[in-house]
Amino acid sequence: MTSYLILLFLLCCSFFFSGTETAVTAVSAPLLHDQEKQGNSRAKKLNRLKANGDRLLGTLLFGNNVVNIATTALSTSLLIEAFGERWGVILATFVVSVVILVFSEILPKTYALSTPFSFAMTATPLLLFCVRLFYPFVFALNIVSKWVMHFLPKADQNTDSEEQLKAEIRGAIDMDADSNLSQEKGMLKSVLDLDEVTVEDIMVHRSHLVSLNALSKPQEIFNFISHTPFSRIPLWKGKRDNIVGILHVKSVLKMMTLFDAGYKNIHILDYCTKPWFVLNTTSLLDQLHAFKKRREHFALVVDEYGDLQGLVTLEDVLEEIVGDISDENDTPEQSTFQVTKTESGAWRVDGGVTIRDLNRHFKWELPDEEAATLAGLVMYRAERIPTPGQTFLIDGYTFTIVGRDKNRLTQIDILPPAI
Repeated sequence: MTSYLILLFLLCCSFFFSGTETAVTAVSAPLLHDQEKQGNSRAKKLNRLKANGDRLLGTLLFGNNVVNIATTALSTSLLIEAFGERWGVILATFVVSVVILVFSEILPKTYALSTPFSFAMTATPLLLFCVRLFYPFVFALNIVSKWVMHFLPKADQNTDSEEQLKAEIRGAIDMDADSNLSQEKGMLKSVLDLDEVTVEDIMVHRSHLVSLNALSKPQEIFNFISHTPFSRIPLWKGKRDNIVGILHVKSVLKMMTLFDAGYKNIHILDYCTKPWFVLNTTSLLDQLHAFKKRREHFALVVDEYGDLQGLVTLEDVLEEIVGDISDENDTPEQSTFQVTKTESGAWRVDGGVTIRDLNRHFKWELPDEEAATLAGLVMYRAERIPTPGQTFLIDGYTFTIVGRDKNRLTQIDILPPAI
C-alpha cells in the first residue's frame, strides 16, 4: 500500500513540474511586472526566479526527470511483482508510458496553458522551495551544460534585437481577436512605425504651401490672415522657396493693435520667428522628439541640397498615429483624406493622397516603397505622366486616370481586386 501511495505522490510531483514549466513559460511578462508593481509578492518572487533562467529551468527539468524516472522504476517493480517479469516489463513499457504521458505531460501542460497566471502564482512558493533544495545538483548540471555549449555552434547574438521585439509586439497586437479594439490596435502599430516613416512621407508639399510675401503691406497681411484657417504662415522674400520667417496669428494681433493706434512703420519680419529647417529623411520618431525638445510645432522640410520640399507640423505627426484630426475651422477641401465611391464601385481619390493613408483607411496593401503619394505610384509604374482615361493594373488594383492638371494627376479611380 505504501508503494502505491508513493507512486501517486510521484505522479503529483510530475504534474507539478510539468505544469509549472509550461505556466512559467507562458505567463505574460508585462502582467507579472504590473502585478509586482501592485504589490503582489508571488509575482515579485517569480520575476526574480525568471531573471535567473538557467537555475529555474534546471530545477524544473531536474525535478521532472527525477520523479518520472522514479515513477517508471517503482511502477515497473510493482508490475513485475504482480504479473511476473515478462508481463510486468511489457505492461510497464506501455501502461506506465501512457499514464506518465497523460497525467504527467499532456494534462498538466494543457491545464497550465489555459490558466498560466493562476497556475504560476499557485506554484511559486513550492517552486521557490525546490529551487533552493535542488540548487547543488542544478549548479553542477549547469556547469556541465555550459562546458558542452562551448563545442556547439554559437547562437545569433541579435536574437533579441529591436526589430525582433517590434515584430513580437506587432504579432501580439494582430493576435488580439477583439474587434472593438481595432482603432487602438491601429494606433499601436502606427507608434511602432514612427522610426520607419520619414517626414517626407507625411509633409505638406511645397505646391500646397500657404505662404505670404514678407514685403506685403500690413492691411494686406491682416486681410490674408482673416481668411486663412492656419495659425502659422511662412513668409518668403524674392521667391516662394526663400522662406525668411514664420508669422504666428498671435503676433498679427499685436501688429493690428499698433496699426489701429495709428502706427504705420510696421516691419512684419520684426514679429516673425526664424524658420526651422529639417531634412526630409528625418524619421517621425526623431521629429517628434525634436518638436518636444524645441517646444515648436512647425518645421520646414528641405532635401539634401537645401531646397524647400514642404512643411511638417506636430499635428501631422500625431495624425500619423491617431488618424485625421479636424477642428471647427477646417473645411472639406482642406481634409487630408477625401474619397467618394463611383457607380462602377471604384473609389475616386485625390492624386495627392498618401499611399499610407489609403492603406490604413481601406486596409489595402498598396506598395509605398516607390512613391509616397497615389499619383507618384501611378507615374512611377507607368514610367510617364498618364492622360485621363488611361487604365493601369498595379498589384491587382485597377487605376483609372480621371483628372490631370498640367503635370499633376488630380483624380484617380481605384478598383481593388475582387476577394
